[in-house]
Amino acid sequence: MTLIRPLTTMVTTVCLAGLLATGCATLPSSSSPQVIDTFAPVSPELSVPTPVPDQEPDPLVRDFIKAAAIADQRHAAARQFLTPEAARNWDDSVATTIVLRADLSAEGGRTGDHAEYTLRGEKVGTLDPGGIFRDDQGSVEVTIGLTRTDGQWRIDELPAGVVIERTEFFSTYAQRDLFFLSGNGNTLVTDPRWTAADRNGLGFSLVNLLATGPRPALQGAVDSRVPDSVSVRPTETGGDDDPVGTTIDFSGLPVLSSQATTEFAAQVVWTLARADVPAPYRLERDGSPLDERYADGWTTDDVRDFAPYAAVDPIRYALTAADGLVRLEAGGARPADGPWSTVRGGRTGAMSYDGRTVAVIAGDAESGPRRLLVGALDSEPEEVITGRTIVGPTFHPADGRVWVMADGNRLVRIGVGGDRPSIEEMDARPILELGQRVTDLRVDQSGARLAVVVDGKVFIGSLDLETGHPIAGSFRRIGRSLGETATSVAWRDRATVLVGRDATDVPVATLSVDGAITEPLSQRNITGPVTEVAAAGREVYAVDQRSLLRLDTAAQTGDRYWREIGGLAAIRADPVVAG
Repeated sequence: MTLIRPLTTMVTTVCLAGLLATGCATLPSSSSPQVIDTFAPVSPELSVPTPVPDQEPDPLVRDFIKAAAIADQRHAAARQFLTPEAARNWDDSVATTIVLRADLSAEGGRTGDHAEYTLRGEKVGTLDPGGIFRDDQGSVEVTIGLTRTDGQWRIDELPAGVVIERTEFFSTYAQRDLFFLSGNGNTLVTDPRWTAADRNGLGFSLVNLLATGPRPALQGAVDSRVPDSVSVRPTETGGDDDPVGTTIDFSGLPVLSSQATTEFAAQVVWTLARADVPAPYRLERDGSPLDERYADGWTTDDVRDFAPYAAVDPIRYALTAADGLVRLEAGGARPADGPWSTVRGGRTGAMSYDGRTVAVIAGDAESGPRRLLVGALDSEPEEVITGRTIVGPTFHPADGRVWVMADGNRLVRIGVGGDRPSIEEMDARPILELGQRVTDLRVDQSGARLAVVVDGKVFIGSLDLETGHPIAGSFRRIGRSLGETATSVAWRDRATVLVGRDATDVPVATLSVDGAITEPLSQRNITGPVTEVAAAGREVYAVDQRSLLRLDTAAQTGDRYWREIGGLAAIRADPVVAG
């Protein structure tokens, strides 16, 4: 069992990091790395480099770089490689930079008691406080000086900050999700952070991170029932009589209403459960149960209405230019047998989360005017907007409104369900500032984020908690390793986007919402460029040069190849999924 008890002053100073899978890579950015957990010793299974007697300068510097990936105790493992004075003076909080590979060269020369090396690397990312990854590019060059101390080489000159190779992060750090509340308070928003992969007291670290609030890009877009006034600390346990699970005792937690208590528990429970911290979770306030009904502990079943990764049904509809909306069944595609089957020239479409409303962008000519059609699935489509171009559509999960970008500069949301659709012009400037040409936009399943493709680049931004408008300054580019080849984007889940590309190598890839992880999807039986992508549960969909294709991402690795959908072979069709 894990027991976490109150701490009067919250600790902080840990360096967190993330990286990308093999293939396309990415990583974090930072100004002052943070150590979140000074209580937990390094895992005994982790090999920690230490200075070797009579070690030569260049391997010693190499081991220092490896040790720098262990942030515990202000990088105590790395400080062993420094002279006592340098160890006292080294400021490891200035920046943490992750490089693809650290190349060393002895350009400064070497004497009997002095050596100087230049470290160069291609920047992959940097780390912000609280384990926040930020995609970054450029080059790094630092000078490291060594001297002999009592006959042993030690580093006596190095700049402030930390430089770490990407491979070390793969072995020492892992991505974990914090959860905050969306605007309507009934769904969770993912905020990925990077912590040590093997860490005792992980629950303590994550709950303390929750109390520090969301990342800057999400501020104004999410709410939290975990106030910054609370603190927790771990307490040694492990006796035979200790119950299973995890006890978390909060100090400084105000009295909450019944609804606020449930929302508080949802944030904490799902954050701990997704990190595999042992359940059940006994949530306490100053030693007493937060809610007597759950004195024996909370589980995810108790807050299942907030489940951030609920099951999703496979695709049910596709849009064809000649036959309008078609229904996809086990035997293949057939007409939807409704008013939407008469729509001609359909190009892209989406469905509301309740499955009742459809939005379609139609236009007969390849470069002609576009029309936005909106209506109930069983009712006649209604033309709402026309324009030279219309990008979208996408549905907001909370209010069911449809979003599009019209004529390249008008961000519009349309309310449906009344006598006439309502049309509202929104502030498009936060998106227009990103570039010239917007080719896709998608609101995520929580309603807190917006993914857009601008000039072939993918950006993730936040939506205002009160107004729903895009928040200026919140948009961050992700997937830099993909270049400027993105054509379309879709939310695979709340933490991952699917990207279609104008490329023959890796036509479809997934990106984590923080940009730390880029993964190419199967390249078997798909030919770029890809013009549309969508996701529904374990299946993802793409429209390539030939047709609408489906990929089962849960299939055995050898069976993961793109398949045509029965009845739509060689027919231009676009996926129509919720969102």
